[in-house]
Amino acid sequence: MKRKYYYLCLLILSITSLAGCTKEENNKEVTNVVNVIYNMDSGFLEGEGVNYQIDDKNATVAGRCDMDIENIKIPDTINYEDKDYPVVKIASSAFESDLTLVNFTVGANVTEIEDSAFYSCDTLKTINLGNCVNKIGKDAFGGCSELNEVKGTGALTSISDNAFSNCFSLEYIFISKTVESMGAEIFSDCEALKECKLEEGLSFIGQGMFTNCISLSEITLPKSITTINEEAFWGCSAMENIELPEGIIVIGDKAFYDSGIKTLKLPEGITNIKFDMLDGMADLEGITVPSSKEDVYKEQFEEYGIDIKTY
Repeated sequence: MKRKYYYLCLLILSITSLAGCTKEENNKEVTNVVNVIYNMDSGFLEGEGVNYQIDDKNATVAGRCDMDIENIKIPDTINYEDKDYPVVKIASSAFESDLTLVNFTVGANVTEIEDSAFYSCDTLKTINLGNCVNKIGKDAFGGCSELNEVKGTGALTSISDNAFSNCFSLEYIFISKTVESMGAEIFSDCEALKECKLEEGLSFIGQGMFTNCISLSEITLPKSITTINEEAFWGCSAMENIELPEGIIVIGDKAFYDSGIKTLKLPEGITNIKFDMLDGMADLEGITVPSSKEDVYKEQFEEYGIDIKTY
């Protein structure tokens, strides 16, 4: 009887020990902390091939120290001298012109990617922004010619000038309703871009947003869109049709310049009918306008020689 009790105790101890180990390992995965050391020669903190800088509370990714790593995943937090620093930012030009990087994933605490952070990374193919990045700086991914997948754009509130310009391989992108600020030409010259999903609730299309996106044949504009800024679809030669939401108030100059659009129905709510609105639309055969504004449109666009119908 004593022997049975002895073996039972051993079994219970073994199970308890195993459970404690599993819990500890799970905690390590959740916290995702990387220990770093200071390199006196470079002046950076280093950990798992990445350079960091810190202030009193947070850490910033400054670049890389191991030039052979193709896949980089930024931790949520780094630990230096027994103190944790959440990694909140990717610094300006941190990986500019990097010719080794293929896949990049930001940590759960990163909220900002600064100007030119990945500019001209010709080998970069995928970027995962996680769930917290809300700001992308100017030229952040500009010139990433092989970039074909961008995940985690749902938290973005600000996208600066040319953020994804000249990403020749990018075919799809999602723009959230949370975006409140857009710079100019954020997708200019994305020649392979076929689909851009715009979430309902987004209120505007940025200036020159899809300039020379020659593969963009169609796009669904949310009903919430009220403004299409100037040159928004300049050079979208494959686009033959576009349905404008009833709530549209403003269409900027040359919004559809050099596009393939053949017919266009203009909503009644447009408040400022600009002469340059239809400029450069060589394939345009006619427009349909509200009967209440027929005279205004005919006077404005008479010299275009297009058919003007009413509804």
